[in-house]
Amino acid sequence: MKHKLYVAFAVMTLAFLVMCTSNYNEAIRKAETTFYKGDYLGAARSMLPQVNTTGRDQLLYMMEAGLMLHAGGDYKKSTAVFTEAAQLVERIAISISKGAAALLLNETMTNYRGEDHERVLIHMYLGLGRMLIDKNDEARVDFKKVNDVLRELVQTGRGAEMQNKMAKYLTAVAFESSADIDNDDNDREFAYVEYKQILSLDNRLPIVYQDLQRMAKHFGDSPAPYQGYNPGFLNTIPRDGGELVVVFESGKGPIKVSRGPLMSDRAMGNGIRIAVNGLRGAQAASAAAIMIMLNKAENPIPKFRARENRVSHLEIVVNGRTLGRTYMLENVETTAVKNLEDQYAGMVGKVAAGIVTKAAVSIAAGVAAKKMAEQSRQLGAFAGVIGAVAGAGTGAALISQIKPDLRCWHTLPANFQLGRVFLPAGQHDLTINLVGRNGGIIHTMQRNLQVEKGKRKVMSLRTVF
Repeated sequence: MKHKLYVAFAVMTLAFLVMCTSNYNEAIRKAETTFYKGDYLGAARSMLPQVNTTGRDQLLYMMEAGLMLHAGGDYKKSTAVFTEAAQLVERIAISISKGAAALLLNETMTNYRGEDHERVLIHMYLGLGRMLIDKNDEARVDFKKVNDVLRELVQTGRGAEMQNKMAKYLTAVAFESSADIDNDDNDREFAYVEYKQILSLDNRLPIVYQDLQRMAKHFGDSPAPYQGYNPGFLNTIPRDGGELVVVFESGKGPIKVSRGPLMSDRAMGNGIRIAVNGLRGAQAASAAAIMIMLNKAENPIPKFRARENRVSHLEIVVNGRTLGRTYMLENVETTAVKNLEDQYAGMVGKVAAGIVTKAAVSIAAGVAAKKMAEQSRQLGAFAGVIGAVAGAGTGAALISQIKPDLRCWHTLPANFQLGRVFLPAGQHDLTINLVGRNGGIIHTMQRNLQVEKGKRKVMSLRTVF
């Protein structure tokens, strides 16, 4: 009897520990506030202790710190952190024991593996960071890894709609840069193919038509099919000049929020009722109690909510002349929201069954604990009180467990954009205008720009509003 009582109280103690688990979103609040005030490196420094501490949220801390360092211009440290994050993603796996435990425990007790789009973006940031420190050959490997991850998602039935045009475009730029250095037309042809694939994914991007005109001319193909947006573009490229590529990360990316009460969602409510109706034997007797209990529970599957993003695009002004603008190549908001919503329908039945199993286990544990407490002679006068606490505590513990895992990569931008202009070699006055959604200029940045003959300068900019 003593052993059984200890087991029952061990279950309740474990549930209590779940309720007391620290919240990642609260843990990073200070660093996130610092980041959104524009102190990118200060925010990153505050995250480093967590980055170097093993735990179920370590990947999240790595992704946040890596991006903060990237936004602050420390591309070497950012690349080092993202390299560790990419390796950690490969090591993290949900074991059989963890999968079984998920029936009883809150999902935040498991190691965070990253959403599909987050794992893709780790490799994209790695590639971009290496481009910014002139390691184009290594960047090409990272961008190819992006395509490998996307291919894997499609093969496993996830992410069929995920085609990261930004990663493909940066891949093309990296291969062009290598071709310029090594005079290797194989690399340039690879870039040519990437631009064609981007056009097939989105034929409304003027910037890609310009790139295809350049590539077609180089390989002796007719540029005519690509002259619809800017037929005179080739004549604007200065001979013996250089190029500026502006990578723009705009606004605040989406974050996970609760869907609300469990039974208020029609699909989830139907799934719960089907699972309850499928109970057999002793568990079927607790069906009514399960439904009453779950009326107070929260939907454990979160959703993504868009946040602030006031900038439409950037205007690139050189020596007082507007020569180009940025174009959106990856909409993180759309990708994150759509990917999770597409998965939701397939997750409902499995999650509903798991919730009902949790409820049945919880009720059974509460009944057993109360019965053992009342039967134990050692507890004497305290048996009734402990039995009541056990019965009520397991129900409360269950409700606390059925909560959405709101962990996600908070500091991602809302979207990625890119613009490029070809310039004569020499010193230039660069003005970047941030254009708002109403078409007006909401902020201006000015810099001195040195363009070298035959060289491509890549610049990365981030806004957090």
